Amino acid sequence: MVSWVDVASYIAPVLVFMSFFMKEIVPLRLVAIASNVAFALYGIGAGLVPIVVLHAVLLPLNVWRVIEYKRLERKVRDASQGAAAVEKIVPLMSEARAGAGETLFRKDDRADALYYLVEGRIRFEEVDTEIGPGTVFGEIGMFLGEARRTATATCLEPCVLRALPRRRVEQLVMVDPGFGLFLTRLITQRMSDNLDAAQRA
Repeated sequence: MVSWVDVASYIAPVLVFMSFFMKEIVPLRLVAIASNVAFALYGIGAGLVPIVVLHAVLLPLNVWRVIEYKRLERKVRDASQGAAAVEKIVPLMSEARAGAGETLFRKDDRADALYYLVEGRIRFEEVDTEIGPGTVFGEIGMFLGEARRTATATCLEPCVLRALPRRRVEQLVMVDPGFGLFLTRLITQRMSDNLDAAQRA
C-alpha cells in the first residue's frame, strides 16, 4: 500500500519539473508553492529535517513574491487609467500660482519640473493648444536629450498649479513602474495630439 509520504515524494519533484516549463510569473510561483508544501510533507513523513527547514523558508518567500507581483500588476493597471497615478503624485508636489498673462515657461527653457493644473487655463502657443484644470503637463521636455521645453506656456487666467522637480520625477519613474507607464502614455498621447494640431494648421 502506497503511503502519503510516498505520494508526496513523487508529487514534489513533478511540480518542480513543471515550474521549469512555465513562463508566466504568478502560475510559476503558485506551482513552486505547491512543491514547497509537498516537499515539506515528504520531509516531515520521512523525518528529513533539512528538507523541512528548506521548504519552510521557501514557502513564505514564494508567497511574498506572488503578493509583490500582484501589487505591481495593480499599479500598472491603475497607471493605465491615469487618474490613480495623478492622485498619487499630487501630495508630493509643491503649490505655485501664476497671474493672467504670465508666462510659466518659454520654448527652449530648461525643463526642470512637471506640472499639474489645479485651476485656470493655459495656452501653448507653438502648438495652438489650451488646457484646463486636472491636466498634467511639462512632461515631454524632461525626457528629451537636452531637457528643453518644446512650447511656451502662457496663463490665460489666474492659475493654481502643483509642481514636481525633475529630479523627483526621475526617482519616481525608477521606483514606480506604474508611474513610468502613466508618463509614457501621457507623452505618447500629447505628441499625437500635437501632430494632429500641426497637420490641421
